[in-house]
Amino acid sequence: MRRFGAALGLAVVLGAGVGAPQARALPNPALAAPTARPAELPDRVWRVGVFEAPPYAMRSANGEWNGLIVDLWKELASELNLQYRFGEASPDTILDDVAHNRLDVAAAPFASTIEREKTLDFSHAFMVQEMGIAVRKNADAERWLYVARALATPTALRLYFGLVGMVFVAGIVLWLLERRRNPQFSGNALQGMGSGIWWSGVTTVAVGYGDKVPITFWGRLVALLWMSVSLILITAFTAFVTAKLAVAEFGRINGPDSLHNATVGTVQGAAVAEYLRQQRIHHRIYATMPKALQGLRDGEVGAVVYGARILEYYVARDPAKDLEVLPATFDHQNLGFPLPDGSPLRDPINTALRRYLAQTAWRDLQDRYFVAPEHVDQ
Repeated sequence: MRRFGAALGLAVVLGAGVGAPQARALPNPALAAPTARPAELPDRVWRVGVFEAPPYAMRSANGEWNGLIVDLWKELASELNLQYRFGEASPDTILDDVAHNRLDVAAAPFASTIEREKTLDFSHAFMVQEMGIAVRKNADAERWLYVARALATPTALRLYFGLVGMVFVAGIVLWLLERRRNPQFSGNALQGMGSGIWWSGVTTVAVGYGDKVPITFWGRLVALLWMSVSLILITAFTAFVTAKLAVAEFGRINGPDSLHNATVGTVQGAAVAEYLRQQRIHHRIYATMPKALQGLRDGEVGAVVYGARILEYYVARDPAKDLEVLPATFDHQNLGFPLPDGSPLRDPINTALRRYLAQTAWRDLQDRYFVAPEHVDQ
């Protein structure tokens, strides 16, 4: 029954959708006036756990809690005529507090997962949360700058000049051996050495035009030796450059399929951490989203993985403007209110949710918190 209820709630969410930013509508009269508290609910003050998770839950300067999920809870509690008080909890322990009845409900962005449903109950889903990926805007430029620097190190320069020097030496030696009997290498010294160096160069890169070939015994012997040596040199040079390019590509993250390319960061208590463990993606846990994004800036991680809406909220309001959220999303999750197993709140909340999610007030509430910062009233 629980899964049927969650599916029903999700269907209502998909029907309501998230509209384009628009003016906030007037409250629905049917929801504005509190109804009588359901008879099965005891007359008590319900304990609601919250923590900072913009735009879902935020605490203002005067200590008042608001945000998309917090405001949704307020609407439901108003309809059910519930008395409640907010209590700040740790993102890492809040679900345990709910499971052990130290809290009655959590007004925070938690997804209903199979693992969590072993110890918790969940309301109907009220929205779908996609996982997103935040990266540095100049990450590609930084990688290619690294490649350019790596290809210009003293070791690399010695390799380049050594290869060119050996081409010159091989060409001059061949000219000395061929100049008296081979008209292809005749002429003055400068012309002859030029012909020898030309032959050496085209032989090195395995082109071999055939316009100049040695005809003496010693010339051909040197030619065979140089072909073998140049093959080794070109192979080493190609491996060196390929290795530097591979290092640059290894750290590149351009979507969910490339998360294995680097260490990624996420926030403690996030359901996406379970996904990262299952996919064996090397990750690092941060206490808060600001710390995770700072770790991204400092190069501790190659990307931050979390709810796309939360990432967009932080990145859009970041004064440095040096981060971006990739358009690709993955691992879609259903958000609901976590409740203790067998909670008497579940059925009344689900009933109120079905009514509220069908109203334009729910879409207006989403527009209020998901609107781009440049459209927010100052």
